[in-house]
Amino acid sequence: MVNQHPLPEEGVREPSGAIALSVTAHMVMGRTRTVPVTVRFSYDRLEPFTMLLELPRPDGSGSARWSFARDLLQSGLHRASGEGDVRIWPPCRCNDRPDARLFLRDRTGSVLLDVPSQPLREWLVRTWVAVPPGEENQWIDWDVLVGRLLDGR
Repeated sequence: MVNQHPLPEEGVREPSGAIALSVTAHMVMGRTRTVPVTVRFSYDRLEPFTMLLELPRPDGSGSARWSFARDLLQSGLHRASGEGDVRIWPPCRCNDRPDARLFLRDRTGSVLLDVPSQPLREWLVRTWVAVPPGEENQWIDWDVLVGRLLDGR
């Protein structure tokens, strides 16, 4: 069983201004077995193109994190999207699956999650209110970004 550690409550704004969503997902362990796990999505307007997904590690040694495009989640709620480490499939009426399905992989392994789609949609709307699609460039501090690139960070 997954060792769950507490994550911030749904909709909490973190000190950095991030918009967070903690939700109970189901880790797919086989055709008929799933394990509930709390996952956290967060979006910070200071990094307007990306979002972060955190999943507690089974051994309790912290969280695995995936950073990917907010647009990938948006498209994945409507059609199969993504390649490589992050793939997303929309809810499937034909299989009576109301949740979005996320496949996540890192260098230590992979996981398949079923995540309730309605809270994800509502959370995405909150991120769009914070930074409307097409206005992401206005939120980037280009001087800081160039400085990081030049410093090798």
